[in-house]
Amino acid sequence: MEKYLDYVKETLIECFRKIRETTYDEIRKTVSLNRFGDQTFEIDLVAEKLVFESTKKHFKDATIVSEESEVIRIGKGGPPFIIVDPIDGSINAARGYPCYSSSIAVAEGENLNDVVCSGVINLLDGSIYLAEKNRGAFLNGKEIRVSNVEKLEEALIAVDLNVRGKIPGYVKRISGLVEKAKHVRFLGTDALEICMVASGATDAFVDLRGFLRSLDFAAASLIVREAGGLVLNEKGEDLNVKLIPVSRSPIIAVASRKLAEEIFSNINL
Repeated sequence: MEKYLDYVKETLIECFRKIRETTYDEIRKTVSLNRFGDQTFEIDLVAEKLVFESTKKHFKDATIVSEESEVIRIGKGGPPFIIVDPIDGSINAARGYPCYSSSIAVAEGENLNDVVCSGVINLLDGSIYLAEKNRGAFLNGKEIRVSNVEKLEEALIAVDLNVRGKIPGYVKRISGLVEKAKHVRFLGTDALEICMVASGATDAFVDLRGFLRSLDFAAASLIVREAGGLVLNEKGEDLNVKLIPVSRSPIIAVASRKLAEEIFSNINL
């Protein structure tokens, strides 16, 4: 898997460098709607092109699954399957809100549990999270572990509240969770927020909307699990969804089973 790790790290660092060279006018330029109906900005296409070129350089055969494009096959196609979110937090970037990231996951099969290597980079400061299956998770080269927080009233949790009127009553469903947690955050870049659970900066990430696509959390999920955390579905089961074709799912990334139980006891599913 060493070649996967080198590829992920090199590509993400190059994305960071390229984005830093991009002017604000270029970043906020809207190009089109992507295949999921979301706005595509120039910054998304710049990052995706870089990933595509890097993948061609590293692999004779591969399949790329990206937010901005259809499935792209290099040579005979995958495995490996390269799952990419070029820019997570495009709206943040376009508005000048300083919180966005890039993520890459390498899978040897078509499901979330087949991810064997991944990385997420903070595009503001270049901090990079990396993980290999059964080899641990790292932030800037230092091994990371989830927190030991087990009680919700002691927890700092991240909750995605962006419902856009599509889920009537959603905020009410999670109001008990928000009221009981010690602190609540919402940054607008889910991959980075999930990684913060891995590093112990937060204790849980909760998104029960069912909006997130598997490519949004493929990379960060491995990082959390390798840091000793759990990645669960809305039933409290280990999350394992399709990467190809892209699927959508609720997701809870959490430091411990006890904290997960408290979270579930304070939400209305």
